[in-house]
Amino acid sequence: MLVKIKEFLQKDNDIYFFQIVSDKIIINDNYVGVLILDSNLNLIKRLTIFDGITVYSSFLNNSNEEILLFCPDNECIVYVNIRSYEYSVIHLENGLENLVFSTLYEWNDNGLILTTYNSEFYSICLSKKSMKKISDEEIATKYTELYKLFQEARKHNTFKMLSDGSIAIIDYDNHNINIINHKNQIKHVFDNASIDFIDIDYRKGILAIVNENALEIMYNNGNVVMYPEEDYIFLKGRILDKFGNPFLITLSSSKLDINKSRIEMFQIYDL
Repeated sequence: MLVKIKEFLQKDNDIYFFQIVSDKIIINDNYVGVLILDSNLNLIKRLTIFDGITVYSSFLNNSNEEILLFCPDNECIVYVNIRSYEYSVIHLENGLENLVFSTLYEWNDNGLILTTYNSEFYSICLSKKSMKKISDEEIATKYTELYKLFQEARKHNTFKMLSDGSIAIIDYDNHNINIINHKNQIKHVFDNASIDFIDIDYRKGILAIVNENALEIMYNNGNVVMYPEEDYIFLKGRILDKFGNPFLITLSSSKLDINKSRIEMFQIYDL
């Protein structure tokens, strides 16, 4: 059962980017930066980065509350520390601006390792604001968990790394999703999702499946399907763990006005 407890409305913001880092919700502030909300959907920080910023994807570090924004249209990546609100822009050049990064990555003490869909690995050093290509051999030796995920993911056509470090292996034809966590040696199979989906998220045995016209929550004992408000479409859905209790956070946008968006919080009961 889903019970709505709060919402955050925007009437002049074309929200297309939506992510959860630890217990903070991050959304784009039109095309100038990001807004940071707390776990009660209160706005706690408006962070202006630069005019025209467009975020394509992101890479999360929940334990240290940091995020890397990939902005290929701006030929850069942007590191944001959610605790201190400090950020830095790393410009991509000499061919690096043409890379397309996959959802597989791993953070380390100096920065993080990113992978591409061409099976290449790149190391980002945040202190030096630099990026360099590294070999498969170095990944296999120094970043064993990432290498295991990479070896598993390359067997499949469609995969996505999730916020808890698991990967989702997606079979669109049969509406099946396998969640694999090599670190904890856990595999969770969700069969026969009732809707097609454009976005998924998973946390602690709960899977959220999103398409524009419906959102499905799947768990061990069943499933729940919900629908957007009239004249709205769903864009994203994320599971938030708050004091050990699961909450669903959704982003939806008006069909009539792209600058009109709503973020809603639902508590998930009776799992």
